Amino acid sequence: MHILAIANQKGGVGKTTATVNLAAALARARRSVLLVDLDPQASLTEYFLTPTKQADLQETVFNLLVDAKPLEPLQLGPLIALLPATIDLAAAEIQLPSKRGSERALARMLRNYHTDYCLIDCPPSLGILTTNGLSAAHRVLIPVTTELMAERTVRLILASIKDVLDAELSTEVRPWRLLPSMYDSRLAHHKEILEALRVKYAPIVYPEPVKATTRYKDSVTEQVDISELDKAQGEFWDRLALALMAEMEGSDAQAK
Repeated sequence: MHILAIANQKGGVGKTTATVNLAAALARARRSVLLVDLDPQASLTEYFLTPTKQADLQETVFNLLVDAKPLEPLQLGPLIALLPATIDLAAAEIQLPSKRGSERALARMLRNYHTDYCLIDCPPSLGILTTNGLSAAHRVLIPVTTELMAERTVRLILASIKDVLDAELSTEVRPWRLLPSMYDSRLAHHKEILEALRVKYAPIVYPEPVKATTRYKDSVTEQVDISELDKAQGEFWDRLALALMAEMEGSDAQAK
Protein backbone atom coordinates (compact mmCIF):
# COMPACT_ATOMS: atom_id res chain seq x y z
CA MET A 1 0.00 0.00 0.00
CA HIS A 2 1.36 3.39 -1.03
CA ILE A 3 0.80 5.96 1.73
CA LEU A 4 0.62 9.69 1.06
CA ALA A 5 0.18 12.27 3.81
CA ILE A 6 -1.41 15.58 2.82
CA ALA A 7 0.07 17.99 5.34
CA ASN A 8 0.64 21.63 6.19
CA GLN A 9 0.43 23.11 9.69
CA LYS A 10 -1.49 26.09 8.29
CA GLY A 11 -5.25 25.74 7.95
CA GLY A 12 -7.24 26.75 4.91
CA VAL A 13 -4.66 25.72 2.31
CA GLY A 14 -6.77 23.05 0.62
CA LYS A 15 -5.63 19.82 2.28
CA THR A 16 -9.08 18.23 2.33
CA THR A 17 -9.80 19.44 -1.21
CA ALA A 18 -6.57 17.81 -2.37
CA THR A 19 -7.36 14.58 -0.49
CA VAL A 20 -10.85 14.23 -1.95
CA ASN A 21 -9.98 15.11 -5.52
CA LEU A 22 -6.75 13.12 -5.69
CA ALA A 23 -8.61 10.10 -4.32
CA ALA A 24 -11.30 10.48 -6.99
CA ALA A 25 -8.64 10.74 -9.70
CA LEU A 26 -6.88 7.61 -8.43
CA ALA A 27 -10.21 5.79 -8.48
CA ARG A 28 -10.76 6.89 -12.08
CA ALA A 29 -7.38 5.27 -12.79
CA ARG A 30 -8.77 2.07 -11.24
CA ARG A 31 -6.75 2.27 -8.03
CA SER A 32 -8.35 1.50 -4.68
CA VAL A 33 -8.00 4.21 -2.05
CA LEU A 34 -8.28 4.29 1.74
CA LEU A 35 -8.87 7.78 3.15
CA VAL A 36 -7.80 8.55 6.72
CA ASP A 37 -9.27 11.60 8.46
CA LEU A 38 -6.56 12.56 10.95
CA ASP A 39 -7.99 16.01 11.67
CA PRO A 40 -10.20 16.59 14.75
CA GLN A 41 -12.08 19.19 12.70
CA ALA A 42 -13.20 16.18 10.63
CA SER A 43 -13.55 18.14 7.39
CA LEU A 44 -12.88 15.03 5.31
CA THR A 45 -15.56 13.08 7.16
CA GLU A 46 -17.99 15.99 6.83
CA TYR A 47 -17.37 16.05 3.08
CA PHE A 48 -19.01 12.63 2.76
CA LEU A 49 -21.30 12.20 5.76
CA THR A 50 -24.34 14.18 6.84
CA PRO A 51 -24.38 15.48 10.44
CA THR A 52 -26.82 12.72 11.35
CA LYS A 53 -24.52 10.01 10.01
CA GLN A 54 -21.56 11.59 11.77
CA ALA A 55 -23.46 11.52 15.05
CA ASP A 56 -24.17 7.82 14.51
CA LEU A 57 -20.49 6.90 14.27
CA GLN A 58 -19.66 4.46 17.04
CA GLU A 59 -15.94 4.07 16.35
CA THR A 60 -13.54 6.44 14.64
CA VAL A 61 -9.85 7.10 14.08
CA PHE A 62 -9.68 7.99 17.79
CA ASN A 63 -10.33 4.32 18.66
CA LEU A 64 -7.87 3.22 16.00
CA LEU A 65 -5.07 5.28 17.55
CA VAL A 66 -5.78 5.37 21.28
CA ASP A 67 -7.32 1.91 21.74
CA ALA A 68 -5.29 0.22 18.98
CA LYS A 69 -8.61 -1.14 17.73
CA PRO A 70 -8.98 -1.98 14.01
CA LEU A 71 -11.67 0.15 12.40
CA GLU A 72 -13.93 -1.05 9.63
CA PRO A 73 -13.73 1.50 6.80
CA LEU A 74 -16.86 3.16 5.49
CA GLN A 75 -17.23 2.28 1.82
CA LEU A 76 -17.87 5.47 -0.14
CA GLY A 77 -17.83 3.88 -3.58
CA PRO A 78 -16.46 0.82 -5.37
CA LEU A 79 -12.85 1.91 -4.92
CA ILE A 80 -12.84 4.49 -2.11
CA ALA A 81 -13.23 3.87 1.63
CA LEU A 82 -12.90 6.15 4.67
CA LEU A 83 -11.63 5.86 8.22
CA PRO A 84 -13.71 8.70 9.72
CA ALA A 85 -13.03 11.16 12.53
CA THR A 86 -15.04 13.32 14.90
CA ILE A 87 -14.10 16.09 17.32
CA ASP A 88 -13.28 13.30 19.81
CA LEU A 89 -9.98 12.91 17.98
CA ALA A 90 -8.79 16.11 19.68
CA ALA A 91 -8.45 14.08 22.90
CA ALA A 92 -5.83 11.92 21.18
CA GLU A 93 -3.42 14.85 21.30
CA ILE A 94 -3.55 14.52 25.10
CA GLN A 95 -3.88 10.74 25.50
CA LEU A 96 -1.48 9.46 22.84
CA PRO A 97 1.78 10.89 24.21
CA SER A 98 1.46 8.78 27.38
CA LYS A 99 1.46 5.59 25.32
CA ARG A 100 4.62 3.79 24.28
CA GLY A 101 5.52 4.31 20.64
CA SER A 102 2.70 6.81 20.27
CA GLU A 103 4.29 8.54 17.26
CA ARG A 104 3.89 5.37 15.19
CA ALA A 105 0.41 4.32 16.32
CA LEU A 106 -1.09 5.01 12.90
CA ALA A 107 1.73 3.28 11.03
CA ARG A 108 1.18 0.13 13.09
CA MET A 109 -2.58 0.11 12.55
CA LEU A 110 -2.37 0.75 8.81
CA ARG A 111 -0.67 -2.63 8.43
CA ASN A 112 -4.17 -4.13 8.79
CA TYR A 113 -5.40 -2.51 5.57
CA HIS A 114 -4.68 -3.53 2.01
CA THR A 115 -5.53 -1.09 -0.76
CA ASP A 116 -3.48 0.43 -3.55
CA TYR A 117 -3.24 3.87 -1.95
CA CYS A 118 -3.83 5.45 1.44
CA LEU A 119 -4.30 9.22 1.65
CA ILE A 120 -3.99 10.80 5.11
CA ASP A 121 -5.64 14.20 5.65
CA CYS A 122 -3.47 15.68 8.43
CA PRO A 123 -4.58 18.40 10.87
CA PRO A 124 -3.42 22.04 10.68
CA SER A 125 -0.86 21.62 13.45
CA LEU A 126 2.52 20.05 14.13
CA GLY A 127 1.39 17.92 17.08
CA ILE A 128 1.29 14.18 17.71
CA LEU A 129 -1.41 13.56 15.08
CA THR A 130 0.59 15.13 12.27
CA THR A 131 3.68 13.29 13.49
CA ASN A 132 1.67 10.06 13.19
CA GLY A 133 0.65 10.95 9.65
CA LEU A 134 4.22 11.75 8.60
CA SER A 135 5.62 8.65 10.32
CA ALA A 136 3.15 6.41 8.50
CA ALA A 137 3.64 7.99 5.06
CA HIS A 138 6.02 7.18 2.25
CA ARG A 139 5.59 10.60 0.64
CA VAL A 140 4.06 13.95 1.63
CA LEU A 141 1.97 16.28 -0.51
CA ILE A 142 2.15 19.87 0.79
CA PRO A 143 -0.66 22.17 -0.38
CA VAL A 144 0.37 25.80 0.02
CA THR A 145 -1.58 28.91 -0.90
CA THR A 146 0.15 31.52 -3.03
CA GLU A 147 0.02 34.08 -0.22
CA LEU A 148 2.58 35.91 1.90
CA MET A 149 2.89 33.27 4.65
CA ALA A 150 3.52 30.49 2.13
CA GLU A 151 7.29 30.29 2.44
CA ARG A 152 7.23 30.15 6.24
CA THR A 153 4.66 27.34 6.30
CA VAL A 154 6.67 25.33 3.77
CA ARG A 155 9.81 25.71 5.86
CA LEU A 156 8.07 24.41 8.99
CA ILE A 157 6.50 21.32 7.41
CA LEU A 158 9.77 20.42 5.67
CA ALA A 159 11.51 20.72 9.06
CA SER A 160 8.89 18.42 10.59
CA ILE A 161 9.52 15.78 7.91
CA LYS A 162 13.25 16.01 8.64
CA ASP A 163 12.55 15.64 12.38
CA VAL A 164 10.61 12.42 11.72
CA LEU A 165 13.56 11.05 9.73
CA ASP A 166 16.12 12.18 12.30
CA ALA A 167 14.15 10.56 15.11
CA GLU A 168 14.01 7.35 13.03
CA LEU A 169 10.22 7.30 13.20
CA SER A 170 10.40 6.59 9.47
CA THR A 171 13.17 5.73 7.05
CA GLU A 172 11.05 6.35 3.96
CA VAL A 173 9.04 9.56 4.27
CA ARG A 174 10.00 12.29 1.80
CA PRO A 175 8.37 15.48 0.52
CA TRP A 176 6.72 14.58 -2.78
CA ARG A 177 5.30 17.82 -4.14
CA LEU A 178 4.52 21.33 -3.04
CA LEU A 179 1.08 21.97 -4.51
CA PRO A 180 0.36 25.70 -4.97
CA SER A 181 -3.34 26.18 -4.26
CA MET A 182 -6.09 28.78 -4.55
CA TYR A 183 -4.08 30.48 -7.27
CA ASP A 184 -5.59 33.53 -8.97
CA SER A 185 -3.54 34.54 -12.01
CA ARG A 186 -5.17 37.99 -12.00
CA LEU A 187 -3.41 38.91 -8.75
CA ALA A 188 0.16 40.16 -9.04
CA HIS A 189 1.20 38.96 -5.59
CA HIS A 190 -0.05 35.42 -6.36
CA LYS A 191 2.19 35.40 -9.44
CA GLU A 192 5.14 36.70 -7.42
CA ILE A 193 4.78 34.14 -4.65
CA LEU A 194 4.27 31.28 -7.10
CA GLU A 195 7.48 32.28 -8.86
CA ALA A 196 9.30 32.57 -5.51
CA LEU A 197 8.20 29.04 -4.56
CA ARG A 198 9.35 27.73 -7.92
CA VAL A 199 12.76 29.34 -7.51
CA LYS A 200 13.36 28.22 -3.91
CA TYR A 201 11.81 24.74 -4.08
CA ALA A 202 12.22 23.96 -7.77
CA PRO A 203 12.68 20.17 -7.52
CA ILE A 204 9.41 19.55 -5.68
CA VAL A 205 7.01 22.31 -6.80
CA TYR A 206 4.21 20.85 -8.92
CA PRO A 207 4.23 22.81 -12.20
CA GLU A 208 0.49 23.52 -12.25
CA PRO A 209 -1.18 25.45 -9.40
CA VAL A 210 -4.70 24.63 -8.25
CA LYS A 211 -6.80 27.45 -9.63
CA ALA A 212 -9.09 29.46 -7.38
CA THR A 213 -12.67 28.73 -8.41
CA THR A 214 -16.00 28.69 -6.61
CA ARG A 215 -16.60 25.27 -8.13
CA TYR A 216 -14.63 23.73 -5.28
CA LYS A 217 -17.08 25.15 -2.73
CA ASP A 218 -19.94 23.93 -4.90
CA SER A 219 -18.46 20.43 -4.92
CA VAL A 220 -18.39 20.41 -1.10
CA THR A 221 -22.07 21.41 -0.98
CA GLU A 222 -23.01 18.72 -3.47
CA GLN A 223 -20.64 16.12 -1.92
CA VAL A 224 -18.98 15.29 -5.23
CA ASP A 225 -15.45 15.64 -6.54
CA ILE A 226 -14.63 18.57 -8.79
CA SER A 227 -14.72 16.52 -12.01
CA GLU A 228 -18.51 16.37 -11.70
CA LEU A 229 -18.74 20.17 -11.98
CA ASP A 230 -15.63 21.28 -13.87
CA LYS A 231 -14.07 18.99 -16.47
CA ALA A 232 -10.85 20.98 -16.75
CA GLN A 233 -10.26 20.90 -13.00
CA GLY A 234 -11.02 17.18 -12.95
CA GLU A 235 -8.33 16.67 -15.59
CA PHE A 236 -5.90 18.63 -13.40
CA TRP A 237 -6.31 16.04 -10.63
CA ASP A 238 -6.05 13.20 -13.15
CA ARG A 239 -2.62 14.53 -14.14
CA LEU A 240 -1.56 14.81 -10.51
CA ALA A 241 -2.70 11.23 -9.89
CA LEU A 242 -0.69 10.01 -12.87
CA ALA A 243 2.38 11.79 -11.49
CA LEU A 244 1.86 10.13 -8.11
CA MET A 245 1.43 6.70 -9.67
CA ALA A 246 4.59 7.18 -11.73
CA GLU A 247 6.50 8.03 -8.54
CA MET A 248 5.11 5.32 -6.29
CA GLU A 249 4.62 2.48 -8.71
CA GLY A 250 7.84 3.33 -10.52
CA SER A 251 9.66 2.87 -7.22
CA ASP A 252 8.08 -0.57 -6.90
CA ALA A 253 9.34 -1.56 -10.34
CA GLN A 254 12.86 -0.39 -9.53
CA ALA A 255 12.87 -2.32 -6.26
CA LYS A 256 12.08 -5.51 -8.15
